[in-house]
Amino acid sequence: MLVVVCALSLGGCFDLAQKLSIDRGGSGRYVVAITASGLLGEALKDNRSAIRFSQNRLKTHTASKDDRVTQTAILDFKSLSDLRLSDELLSISNHGTSWLGLGPSRLTFRRTFLVDRARRENTPKSADAERVGGELLQTMLGEHTYIFSITLPGSVDRAAPVRIGRTVIKPQVTGAGFGHTITWRMPLYTLLQAKVVTFAVDFSAYGSFPDAQSQPASAS
Repeated sequence: MLVVVCALSLGGCFDLAQKLSIDRGGSGRYVVAITASGLLGEALKDNRSAIRFSQNRLKTHTASKDDRVTQTAILDFKSLSDLRLSDELLSISNHGTSWLGLGPSRLTFRRTFLVDRARRENTPKSADAERVGGELLQTMLGEHTYIFSITLPGSVDRAAPVRIGRTVIKPQVTGAGFGHTITWRMPLYTLLQAKVVTFAVDFSAYGSFPDAQSQPASAS
């Protein structure tokens, strides 16, 4: 799981995007990008990583434009079951095929993001730091965004909205034919108020899709 809440302790404003893609064989790519300016941007430029994927091997690179710095982590996988993540759970469930086995598989993708756990593990522990972190949430993150998107083969039967308190975030579905991308976009401040956030998509596709689920990361 990426460490993003710890960026608050660096006093920076940032935007966060997570992009997951899965192909017809169940393999795919997970890309996380954090874009920041100020002290956090300088830290990213100096190769101080704000992104971590537990015990997974990944590639990272950093790019600058004007006063904004973007650090990107790329993680390729053969199956969701190969991933070991500490603060989220990814899964695909196969409900069988239609048309007497001749039709596409009926599938559900689900991601459960344990925001509260990530926040507890990665925010500063002192009372003063926690107070400052709360003030930053309220005063600095209002205009910054969190994006999660998933690209899947086939057709989308249902993409569930995300509910955080009284806020409902409806996904945007783009694409046609052989694949679609489902995107949830919300204020970063809204995300960090949540305890658990669930993203779910029902879709139909031809291919090889055994049930798969990411594994919890072991303690280091």
